[in-house]
Amino acid sequence: MNYAERKSQVELLIEWAKEEKFNDNEITVYDDFFAEGGIENPGKMTEQDAINFIKFLDRCDASNEFIASALTRLAQLAPASVVSQILESDVDGDGLTLAQELKLGTKATEYNTSAQIAAARQQQYQAFPSRDSDFEL
Repeated sequence: MNYAERKSQVELLIEWAKEEKFNDNEITVYDDFFAEGGIENPGKMTEQDAINFIKFLDRCDASNEFIASALTRLAQLAPASVVSQILESDVDGDGLTLAQELKLGTKATEYNTSAQIAAARQQQYQAFPSRDSDFEL
């Protein structure tokens, strides 16, 4: 996937995230997580704040599900350019962006070998066959 396609996917994710609803308890949990990551006011995040938050994500032991939900909340508050920077980062240095890691289900904060990445992609395609496949129930 080239840069333009990744960028378009990230923009779609941000638009989708803005439509998600969170209850008061969830908002408190995610806002506390942001504060722990050094983000006091997500609406005023800068590129440097994004870099610092990416480093925080690399050190935290949160699950992909929690990170995805937290980033969904962050997309509702922070500038789109900052959220894009976070989603397009390669937190663990394995060649996959954070958005790709979350989509594949590979651990976003741990380096994945090429074999692990290939296995995750294979599993993803088995779970979501294309219209043209011979998949039958």
